[in-house]
Amino acid sequence: MSVLPWLRPRPPVVAVPGNGLTGIIDIGSNSVRLVVYAGQTRTPAVIFNEKVMAGLGRGIASDGRLSGGSIKVAVAALARFAMLARDMGIADLRVVATAAVREASNAARFIDAVRDTCGLDIEVISGEAEARGAALGVIAGIPDADGIVGDLGGGSLELIRVERGQVHDRISLPIGALRLDAVRKRGARALRPFIATALARVDWAAKGAGKPFYMVGGSWRALAQLDIWSTDYPLPVIQQYTMATSAPARLARSLSRVDPKTLKAVTAISTSRLPSLPGAALLLGEVVKRLGSSSIVASAYGLREGLLYERMPAELQAEDPLLAAARDEGARSGRFPEHGDLLMHWMDDVFGGG
Repeated sequence: MSVLPWLRPRPPVVAVPGNGLTGIIDIGSNSVRLVVYAGQTRTPAVIFNEKVMAGLGRGIASDGRLSGGSIKVAVAALARFAMLARDMGIADLRVVATAAVREASNAARFIDAVRDTCGLDIEVISGEAEARGAALGVIAGIPDADGIVGDLGGGSLELIRVERGQVHDRISLPIGALRLDAVRKRGARALRPFIATALARVDWAAKGAGKPFYMVGGSWRALAQLDIWSTDYPLPVIQQYTMATSAPARLARSLSRVDPKTLKAVTAISTSRLPSLPGAALLLGEVVKRLGSSSIVASAYGLREGLLYERMPAELQAEDPLLAAARDEGARSGRFPEHGDLLMHWMDDVFGGG
């Protein structure tokens, strides 16, 4: 029987110096994703982004193990990603795993299979490191963020206090989207007590009172996409899309009434995420109530961007991400990129910018 080329044993991935490409493989509880960035800049351009819904965390809630089927899907995806990384000549490839692999009793089997089949060494990051990475991702995109960051993954929820570009209190809670699904299947009444018990552990929750809640994670971003679609919001951009704290309850009611076929028409939402949305909406509502949040702000940046940001030199971190991105784009595509600053100074004088 023939073997797919990316499933044959491969030598370790070796860095190719000087091409400026950085890759991150994020092995989550729900999905496995490869993102490739170009350029050592404040806002590196994404040139490749692919995910596979492996569902590694589905068995954790029931028996504490990664299922054989999910391991098979994940290893096949990672073998493909490793082959792509070699073919693209990625100079710096980092492979990280979060809650599912961190907590699984058979994680060693999975890690060994990935090393033997794909030539990839997995870095299993702690809950605290995962929380810090997600918070730094939000700071990378919203430098003046002042409030609580929440990163909802398949296996866990990280809550982090951020202020003035710094990460403060943080906690990792075992109430990810897949765990919520497992509890919800026991009965609708089981979900609220499960969430309340977990959130009671956040003894610094009062620090979020009257401040924004910055939400990260695929299921919560899907809720933002649903809100954009249902309200006919004219700008379909997730980054810093803001919702009232009453929105989760409204979205939960909508999800209970809307035909799933209609939801599939919302092309920005992956159909594989639809089953997790009711639980994600309920959790979001309970979180902002517990924190006393003023508003809900969506962040397109999260753990992967945070991992990049923490390795940047301080002078690069200090740059404004929007201005840096505009300058980079001008340098790439502008006919006379050196005129940008001259025009800015001229407009400052004309419009009183000072």
